[in-house]
Amino acid sequence: MIAAVIIRPTLLRLVLTVGLAAPAGAQDLVGHGGPVGALDAGQGLLVSGGFDTRAILWDLDTATARNVTRFHTGNVTAVRLLPTGGFVTAGQDGRLAIWQSDGRTPIFATPQAASAVASLGVSDDGGQIAAGYWNGRVVRLDLATRDITEIEAHSDRVTGLDFLTDGDLVTVGGDLILARWTPQIEPKFRLGLPALPNGLARVESSVAVIFADGALRLYDDDGEFVADQFLTDTPLVSVAAGEQTIAAGSIDGRVWLLDSVDLVSRQSFTAAAGPVWGLAITQSQVLTSGADGTIRAWSLEGDAMGGVVTEAAPAIHDGSRGAEIWKNCAVCHSLKPDDHGRAGPSLYKIFGRQIASQTGYDYSDALQELAIIWTPETLSDLFTFGPEEYTPGSRMPEQRIAAPEDRKALVEYLESVVDSQD
Repeated sequence: MIAAVIIRPTLLRLVLTVGLAAPAGAQDLVGHGGPVGALDAGQGLLVSGGFDTRAILWDLDTATARNVTRFHTGNVTAVRLLPTGGFVTAGQDGRLAIWQSDGRTPIFATPQAASAVASLGVSDDGGQIAAGYWNGRVVRLDLATRDITEIEAHSDRVTGLDFLTDGDLVTVGGDLILARWTPQIEPKFRLGLPALPNGLARVESSVAVIFADGALRLYDDDGEFVADQFLTDTPLVSVAAGEQTIAAGSIDGRVWLLDSVDLVSRQSFTAAAGPVWGLAITQSQVLTSGADGTIRAWSLEGDAMGGVVTEAAPAIHDGSRGAEIWKNCAVCHSLKPDDHGRAGPSLYKIFGRQIASQTGYDYSDALQELAIIWTPETLSDLFTFGPEEYTPGSRMPEQRIAAPEDRKALVEYLESVVDSQD
């Protein structure tokens, strides 16, 4: 288990990637040991959550990490800054943790839950926190009283939520429903959506919703459709709203900056070699994060303010489809012996091993209780059914490989690498 400890050197200096000359606060930020899936920015600060169980509070003006926390068991799945100071983190363990800016341990944390947190929102006054879970639950936490109100809001994952200016809550879910809830979490409306929503951001009194069909759609606070913009033929997976600007990120690394009123696209640029999992906007820059663990800074014109996006090569590049697929796995896993420095364990000589048996890696208790032996068949099953179903309790983010030929290509690539390790 991971202890609730904090590593906080005196103003930990960031690793600055080589790139265009820029003020310190406009540099790329490197501090996570794996993919970064959650960002939130404001008041000169940025909070990030990673697959490495870390949440980091960054000072954007001085380009320093102000606080590095490790509390959650598994991925930090959502983060938000509190307008009254401090921040909140949520995790794969289903817990919410409230932090002071320089706190070594949370000032309050909820118990571990049966489902991971998928989305997080904070009211304008900072007094209320809402969390949406993979199992469709929504929890509303009053920070003053610590009272918790809970409801089964959706029949599938709560992919996005946020507070409106009047304190009502708006949510979207994998059940293709957009809903609005009173402070007592009583429904005001439930409306059907045209496609799978992957997130939302509040824009004044409206909400911008991103979809798996590549569209961004704007709805008013009564749930009425306002406008849409089809940006790509690949899924949109992240969204953030700033002053008069909405940012949307796709699964193939593109980011679009749109006018928040009419959704006219102002800029688009390539921000990553893979999915843009995290997005945040300040008055002067856009911040993105993804599989390589680097938080990148961009101007509002879409110009890189830090390093150049590069694509990681697999351990052995044989030109195969499997090698291409492995690039996504290589962000969290090495194929070298005892190399557990990434978010996940080394997969050296994986076939024939029992799950959670590599020495030197801190596996979750749930994973160590499973009786799976890794074979080409069981590895294929993992990506057929996904970690949530096939290896429940693991820290691996939910993902599947839909195409059977792609699963076969990945297995064949790993078999070729394992054979060469004998």
